[in-house]
Amino acid sequence: MQISSVLDKQNIVFDLTIKTKEELFNNLALSLENNGCITSARRFIKDLKKREKEASTGVEEGFGIPHAKSKAVIKPTIAFAHVDELTDYLALDGSRVECVFMIAVPDQANNTHLELLSFLARKLMDDQFKASIKMAKDAEEIRSILTSLGGE
Repeated sequence: MQISSVLDKQNIVFDLTIKTKEELFNNLALSLENNGCITSARRFIKDLKKREKEASTGVEEGFGIPHAKSKAVIKPTIAFAHVDELTDYLALDGSRVECVFMIAVPDQANNTHLELLSFLARKLMDDQFKASIKMAKDAEEIRSILTSLGGE
């Protein structure tokens, strides 16, 4: 699967006013709903929170990969947000999450879900990738970084 096919620049958000995980989930889910990727932001947020209760999706060094399979998802999608360090969303290393790749896949799309999660997890082991993402200033840069580093 090509990352460019699931990451639309309309679903890339740079917003330093977002301070909590709740605000983050609401903002990205509304973006996905407004752009026709999901049918219900409220339903998708419920599924995100259910998944988050199992274990935090904060990874390390300020990155998070919240994800959910949901009946509300129309097509597999990745949304991205670069926000201020969130007060209530910690990565496994104790850092506050500030860069998020949110994965939304239809309820029965197990392979797609694992494929996207695996791709992002591998990329987040690369220090150059993480630095590039944190320094990116707009949606086009994010898309370019993802597609140039093996996302195609």
